[in-house]
Amino acid sequence: MSSNPFFELYVGDRISSEEFVTVFSPFLVKHAEALFVPGNVVVTGMQGSGKSMLLSLLKPSVRVQYAKAREPFPVPPRLRRFIGAGVNLAHSNAVDFGYRKIPGDPAEVSILFGDFLNYAICLDVFESVQTFLKEGPQFADETGVRMDPEQRIELARSLSRDEVWSGYLESCNGLDEVISRMRDRISSYRRYLHMNDKEFDGSIRATKTAMGTPVSRLVELMKRLEILQENVNVFIHIDQYEELANLSTGSAAETDYRAVINRALATRDPLVSYRIGSRGYSWNGHGYVLGSGAKLEEERDYKFVNLDEKLRRNENVRTWIFPGFAADVFARRLNHSGFDISGKAGATLLGKLFGEGISSTEKARIYAGKNRQKAVRIEPSWPEPIRIWLTWLADSDPLSARLGEAWFLQKGVQGFDPSSTEQLPWETKQWWKKERIDVALAQIASRCQQRPLWSGEDDIIQLSGGNILTFLSLCQFVWDALLQVGEPRSERDALQRKVEDEIQAIGVMRASDHWLKKVSQETGRSGDRLRFVKTVGEMLSRDLLQDRKLSNPGHSGFSVAEEDLDQFPKLQLFLQELSDYGNLVQLSHTTKEKDRRSRQKWYLNPIFCPQFRLPFKRHKEPRYVRASDVNLWLLRALGKTSDPLTTDSERELPLFPHLGR
Repeated sequence: MSSNPFFELYVGDRISSEEFVTVFSPFLVKHAEALFVPGNVVVTGMQGSGKSMLLSLLKPSVRVQYAKAREPFPVPPRLRRFIGAGVNLAHSNAVDFGYRKIPGDPAEVSILFGDFLNYAICLDVFESVQTFLKEGPQFADETGVRMDPEQRIELARSLSRDEVWSGYLESCNGLDEVISRMRDRISSYRRYLHMNDKEFDGSIRATKTAMGTPVSRLVELMKRLEILQENVNVFIHIDQYEELANLSTGSAAETDYRAVINRALATRDPLVSYRIGSRGYSWNGHGYVLGSGAKLEEERDYKFVNLDEKLRRNENVRTWIFPGFAADVFARRLNHSGFDISGKAGATLLGKLFGEGISSTEKARIYAGKNRQKAVRIEPSWPEPIRIWLTWLADSDPLSARLGEAWFLQKGVQGFDPSSTEQLPWETKQWWKKERIDVALAQIASRCQQRPLWSGEDDIIQLSGGNILTFLSLCQFVWDALLQVGEPRSERDALQRKVEDEIQAIGVMRASDHWLKKVSQETGRSGDRLRFVKTVGEMLSRDLLQDRKLSNPGHSGFSVAEEDLDQFPKLQLFLQELSDYGNLVQLSHTTKEKDRRSRQKWYLNPIFCPQFRLPFKRHKEPRYVRASDVNLWLLRALGKTSDPLTTDSERELPLFPHLGR
């Protein structure tokens, strides 16, 4: 075995249509059916959540390839009567607006950006129709598309006369010339933005179009001429919307490119439905509409599909869909790489490769090594029989001995008889023990100067945190570790036996280190977020490892009352950014105190936990803190060892005057 089947992680918008059929997992389609129903939809998720893959189902080339491969198209038959067209902002020339500033009023530049998108989308509409027509009557019937020579002539004539183009398409003779002129316009934009033309084409300024209007008019004409049947839905996909937030315009806050696209959604056009793919940090809290003081409203202007929320584990593990999704993607990646997995389910393959992991009892023995008494710290004041007995127990079961230490520290030693230990109280209290096992193991590893081990299918799935890219990254690093030790496995028998737990643990630690370092490579305040994550991770880890009584096993995260957090709006924005980028997991909950106040709680992304020796399982209540405490953590993370300001309002994030604009 010489290659890693998970070597290429980012395939969502790079693979061909042929490869897509093999790699794409239809698992999420039923959870995102809103994408195939009329009405605007915004689908958000962290990097690698599957947005681009889902939006690719709208592309005609992908749909055609499913038919050629004789594979069922993943969209339910009742929802297949649509055509899709659109742009990927990262791969089209749309992001080239950041290369060179178009001279003029910022409002006009916004309109020009919308004009560029209009022509790019209209060209893709023509391409989509032509793709289906070329494939024959099967697609013409299923999608409701047809166009004879007479319809082509009439469409071209109607377009050339339509005022929406401000005369740009006048005198076009035939549809081919209409399409050619549209391409010339895109080329003109490209030549200027790439600095090949000294001056911007003045004819474009004189024939600008409003965002979304030409696309709507084109669809209207196609339906009137019965090129598209009346019941055909037209879905316009605009992927990687977050790229627009990163465009530089030469000075602060001149052109809001996102507001241009939002304008199209705000019209709630019955002829065209938009599908926006974005990372949460770019969509949340924005929603501004070009030329209006209003903002987009969820449910009124668009439906919202949050993939992070759908894939995140909640309190009821039976409703968690990510394990099934990961198993299916795992099997498809192996199949795509040439592995023989015929007749094997993804869950079976995952189980074979990663196994069940190491039991908690065995982990404790491995951590403790030959001198297992290090696993416990016995109080000199305890009666000698108990001290002798606990030392003996540590030799055979260091985990139970460590739990016994915590039990005695919490409950006292009175009434415990070492000569009658058939039922140890901490072993019979099922929930008490379950909530403390992971922290106890971390403490044993620390006391014995060992790194915690992470292995097994359950660990790999849960460390992924509901993100498929993180899951594939873990598979990649584990496979790399397997190749590095030179274990002789052919591609035929690579999945016939489990990867050793020690090798898995190496891969997990490398993946965790990779994802932590990767924070600084992201957009936004990435350096500040990394410093904050490190500060909080080290603090939570230190406090948990020092909690001998195991009184607070849930303190791997922190919680703030919402009304308290409202007093720190800039801090609130920063925490939201951490959550949107996936650095922290943010969850709503209600305090168990008498006031029953609504709270927000945060945990590190599970993939960071190995770096800080923190358990990823969330038991019991997190650490309750004030917003001012969290603000102080941030100040320390940024190098402020003390805070001279006296009031909460004065000392809130003084290093971030630009936040909250």
